[in-house]
Amino acid sequence: MSTRTPTPLPEGFSWDVGDRHRTLICHGHPIVQIGPERQGWIAKILVSGKGVRQDQVAVRSLDAGAGWATRWMLERQSALIRAVSEQAPNA
Repeated sequence: MSTRTPTPLPEGFSWDVGDRHRTLICHGHPIVQIGPERQGWIAKILVSGKGVRQDQVAVRSLDAGAGWATRWMLERQSALIRAVSEQAPNA
């Protein structure tokens, strides 16, 4: 049993949690999705903009991917908010 408590996310950020996927959301827009890929786990960056680019990173597990994505987001919080605000609204 894990005794680690998740890091609180800044305002405007949240997790959408499924059985085998987790998606980090910024102001309603998905920015990172973690899920199974072949025999492992992949974290896919879904947004791009100044200071942020689409990419994917192999992670050990779903929980490890969520930890990586949280640290990644905290380092780029301003750039992510800017990138999301520049995206065209979904109509």
